[in-house]
Amino acid sequence: MSTTPVVGQDVDSWCTKCKMMLAHTIETVVGSKITRVHCNTCKGQHAYRAKAPGTSSTRTRSSKAAAPRPPDYASLLRGRDASAAKPYAPTERFAEGDFIRHATFGPGVVTARKDVNKIEVIFEDGPKVLIHRRG
Repeated sequence: MSTTPVVGQDVDSWCTKCKMMLAHTIETVVGSKITRVHCNTCKGQHAYRAKAPGTSSTRTRSSKAAAPRPPDYASLLRGRDASAAKPYAPTERFAEGDFIRHATFGPGVVTARKDVNKIEVIFEDGPKVLIHRRG
């Protein structure tokens, strides 16, 4: 059995669209490292992710300082007035720390800018990546 990944093989990967570990087909291999895959469920293409976000690659705790935990939704909303939340619209610009209200996901707080047109927002049901500055 070969240990080197081959284009066209199936591999388990974290799907950034489905938000689950699912079967993916390898699209690109550089050296012996898988770099691009596409999800066999949603057909989305993305970089290969061997594990779900927030999971450790080792099972034992390291003596190094742990990576900072993502902010807790309840603590981010503590002391904020729901009526002060900016309505979310993809054409608006948002910055880290902005308190927003999404029509589907409800109130949330912008925790990071992913790139020029994407932000990460923590909602009650978990983090979501949304577009902004479109239009």
